[in-house]
Amino acid sequence: MTTEAYRVARAAAWLKAAFAVAVGMNLVESLWDPSGLVWTAVRLAAAALFTVVLVAYLALRLLRWRRTRSERP
Repeated sequence: MTTEAYRVARAAAWLKAAFAVAVGMNLVESLWDPSGLVWTAVRLAAAALFTVVLVAYLALRLLRWRRTRSERP
């Protein structure tokens, strides 16, 4: 596995983890209605984490795709 493929795989793992956190928080919110400043801060942090990880994953995939495409004869 190349370094580039390793980075994409690691970004995919982070994306899966961030998605699991988001789904878990939505499950908690569907069963129980938490409120308050702490819950709002945690929701904002989870949303920011998911957004950053998603953008990083997409950027790495795009760079890998472009590099693979440019290497073809």
